[in-house]
Amino acid sequence: MAVLANTDFYRQDNAGKTLLLACPEKGAPELVYFGNVLPVDTDASHLYLALQAGVPQAMLENPPRLSLLPEAGRGWLQSPAVEVSATDRPAWSVVWLLQDVIQNDRGFQISLYDAVAKLAISLNISLLDSGVLSQKIILTNIGTGSVDVQRLACTLPVPEYFTERIGFYGRWCQEFQQERSNWQSTWLQENRHGRNSHGNFPSVIVGEEGFGEQQGDVIGAHFSWSGNHRLKADYTINGDRYIQAEVLYLPGELSLAAGESIETPEFLACVSSQGLNGMSQSFHNEARARLKLTKPRPIHLNTWEAFYFDHDMDQLKALADSAAEVGVERYILDDGWFKGRDHEQAGLGDWFVDTKKYPDGLMPLIQYVKNLGMEFGLWFEPEMVNPDSDLFRAHPAWALQLPQYEAVLGRYQHILNLANPDAYAYIRERLFSLLEEYPIDYVKWDMNRDYTQPGGELLPEAYAQVQALYRLFGELNAAFPDLEIESCSSGGARVDFGVLNYTKRFWVSDCNDALERHSIQRGFSYFFPPEIMGSHIGPDKSHTTSRIHDVVFRAGTAMLGHLGIEWNLLDANEEQKATVKRWLSHYKQQRNIMHTGRNWRLPSADGRSQTQWALSNDGLSGFAVYAQLTMPKQAHPLPIRLPDLIADQLYRVEVLESSELGNHLMKTCPAWWDKELILNGATLSQVGLKLPTLDPEALILIAVTALTTTEIN
Repeated sequence: MAVLANTDFYRQDNAGKTLLLACPEKGAPELVYFGNVLPVDTDASHLYLALQAGVPQAMLENPPRLSLLPEAGRGWLQSPAVEVSATDRPAWSVVWLLQDVIQNDRGFQISLYDAVAKLAISLNISLLDSGVLSQKIILTNIGTGSVDVQRLACTLPVPEYFTERIGFYGRWCQEFQQERSNWQSTWLQENRHGRNSHGNFPSVIVGEEGFGEQQGDVIGAHFSWSGNHRLKADYTINGDRYIQAEVLYLPGELSLAAGESIETPEFLACVSSQGLNGMSQSFHNEARARLKLTKPRPIHLNTWEAFYFDHDMDQLKALADSAAEVGVERYILDDGWFKGRDHEQAGLGDWFVDTKKYPDGLMPLIQYVKNLGMEFGLWFEPEMVNPDSDLFRAHPAWALQLPQYEAVLGRYQHILNLANPDAYAYIRERLFSLLEEYPIDYVKWDMNRDYTQPGGELLPEAYAQVQALYRLFGELNAAFPDLEIESCSSGGARVDFGVLNYTKRFWVSDCNDALERHSIQRGFSYFFPPEIMGSHIGPDKSHTTSRIHDVVFRAGTAMLGHLGIEWNLLDANEEQKATVKRWLSHYKQQRNIMHTGRNWRLPSADGRSQTQWALSNDGLSGFAVYAQLTMPKQAHPLPIRLPDLIADQLYRVEVLESSELGNHLMKTCPAWWDKELILNGATLSQVGLKLPTLDPEALILIAVTALTTTEIN
């Protein structure tokens, strides 16, 4: 076959990247190139020719090329993009023909069809302003009979020399853990929890051998879906490598009648030639473009670990006083405020204010908080219902379960079937009623259990449940545009760009242990920016690990995200409150840098420490948090080098806060420690700073600020 016959090429340039596609008349579109911008005069057809391989022996005479929609009907022997079945035509082995390509400001809409299978498909692919590649697929049944959809997968070919992979795993209180391995075999992640779960974050990173935080070619891929999914990184015997992402449909869950369509969630990918930090910064930019934040991220105080279900108005007000005193800007009343909710085994679903705890409703507490200058937030878990609730007793059929079987409970609760129109209308009315009655600025939206037997009367409804959730979020956002919603799912069990389209913050983990938080927050940061990462100062003794840390380590760790407090400040002594107040002041001074600028995870020479570096977009101010996690391998820590400072600009280096420095590890601190230090950007970026030797579980906060012309002269 003449490889250029009846093939057109399409190119998009954006954000320093180039997307180049080949669209043959017969066959699915191919990804010719996705990477750093190519010269404008690059000949796409010759580049395409250069990538053609010969035909090995013992292969098909005309082996299929890896495309963006792999076709089983053309001999693709790995997992295809589409798998459907029908009783009136052979729809399970499609062969696509090009219908048209429409180019617009956002990229390309490529339409194809199979006249035998009576299916049409549209691939929407675009290079976003962030440099992130977005693709969606829309499948339409153009036949007269119905089709059952088993699989509908987005596919991303990646370079053949990408031979290493990073995946993510975890559990409750230890989310976003990273594992790295050689990628020489099929990697498959299947998530059947209904939500993403603590262990199945829908992302994977692949790259060339030896890639790191600062160097190497990498691609990060993320599936924007908050439910069951399948994520695969695979390669063929020819050496082709690719990533696939798809909703995992349960048996019989999705059927398309004549004329009906189904659209995949968005599959996002970013290529970087500057290692993992370059990839992350593009994803951060994409998240920020969707968030559209209009004000600095207010410091939170959440009442959960202070009082749990024990709501006493005097204590709640006293905690609000202490919060305002140290500089808190938003006060969130957590679980326990609604009817019958004295413990975790009752009350979910009965979203009416508990008149025993709040005889005059929530307004007295809300007004008290607002008079102190703080916003007010409220905890909900709208997707859940306890068997011990008025709602369940009245409407047991509203639970998402198969009624023919004994229900499997999780955390003493069922899931409310949002795909049931009556259940949806009830929970919508309750939320709207409370948000209209009270001046609530913020909702912490929790979701605390996995799905089991997620059905109605007969068929599964896990997919429909997530779709209904998105619809509910959308209606809330439209009706209450100033309301901010936090996505919490017993910590970080529902974190993805799909739910981010409707929310402003993630509760990353129920674990406030500062040491555990460093690995959790680092994993989260690969795809999401710090301003949406809920990170709180917990109590002296962590309630999830029983580990004890001083306030400096807890506060410095929490500062790396959207800072808050989950600690009963009434138990804190005056010295601790003074320390918290100082750190909150540092956060207010530095948050704009971290939340609008660029962020780096700096490499650690011995793996015993972590450094987070944030730099303003103009390169004039930045700060670093150096955390010593365990004992260093050498007596003198290696210098930390701070990237991207302006080479000939002079900067002042200041230590804003530090854990206690004892003489059991050092006789003296580094010579510059207690002196004014002025260095140019090239020196700080290329040579760096020597730091003191710290105890394990200790940290240092360093600010770097450009000198003004007056100061220099």
